[in-house]
Amino acid sequence: MHPEFAETTDGRKIFYWNLDGAVGLNGKNNFDDVLFVQWCMYKASKWPGIDHLTQIENFDTKGVSFRDAFAKVNINGRCSGLKDDPLLDQINLLQALTQGPMDGRVTPIHGSARYTGLFGIRYVYLVIWLNNILKQVHPKEYPRLDLMPEFAFQLGPQVKPVFWED
Repeated sequence: MHPEFAETTDGRKIFYWNLDGAVGLNGKNNFDDVLFVQWCMYKASKWPGIDHLTQIENFDTKGVSFRDAFAKVNINGRCSGLKDDPLLDQINLLQALTQGPMDGRVTPIHGSARYTGLFGIRYVYLVIWLNNILKQVHPKEYPRLDLMPEFAFQLGPQVKPVFWED
């Protein structure tokens, strides 16, 4: 996990937290990356807007509350990368909401924050969605993850040096 900047269409730059490797199905599943994804999903359970977004998008939730599903994420930094890993269920749920490809992975960004999927459709990387959720839940603290309540302290070595000098 590391800081990055994405360029907007009008030339501005937007800060976001990127991954060092893919998280999820057949991913690298580095401890810090997995922990960040798990923590972001847990934080999504604190955002009332996530279930509201499903209604706006007219997304068929089949009675599932996204907030309830994300509240059950185990924040332990582990993911086997196999199909039966519980984190893949939450990743797939988030992918369904974003209407992107359902590959069970949160992929790091290498270049543009958007990528082209099947049929030439442009999607925003899932890691940007996770960053935006953090911005919604803690707008005053973002991007200072270490100032957010319930900070996953194990991410401190990646986060704090960005904002503190020795």
